[in-house]
Amino acid sequence: MLDMNANVMSPEDRAARRAEYAARDRAHAAVIRAKRAHERALAKEADAARMAVEVARIRSEIRLGVKPPAGRLAAVDVPAMLLLGPLGAVGCGAALMRTCEVLAGRGRHPVPSLLIAGRWDDEAALRAALKAFKPKLAAIGLRVCRRKAGWRLARV
Repeated sequence: MLDMNANVMSPEDRAARRAEYAARDRAHAAVIRAKRAHERALAKEADAARMAVEVARIRSEIRLGVKPPAGRLAAVDVPAMLLLGPLGAVGCGAALMRTCEVLAGRGRHPVPSLLIAGRWDDEAALRAALKAFKPKLAAIGLRVCRRKAGWRLARV
């Protein structure tokens, strides 16, 4: 005669199997997290290397003798279309020039004021333009510091 309860697990066996599966899932998740962290670290190193090469290339193009006025971190020379930083000056386009003119002022500036100044369509366009301009900013010793309170130009 066949026992119908032969394939039914006891509550202890069921709890043990659940604990085993949970431990296996945690171990797998830890491996995945470690792989992703390693990939992020490699990507960060590659970005830093690319940025260093780009900054080195741009350093040969910047104007070293041109500096901002005393007591200022950055300034804008609108007629010459130059952004002046602590390490020299670099040229940029009109929309970026208007945006950098606002950023060169003291304090933090809210994103809407930067969008209006540069006549940007949206924040994504502004971010993309500043990301593309990042190597030139780094070559003259500047970076864009983004915080919730607003954006500003800061030293590298």
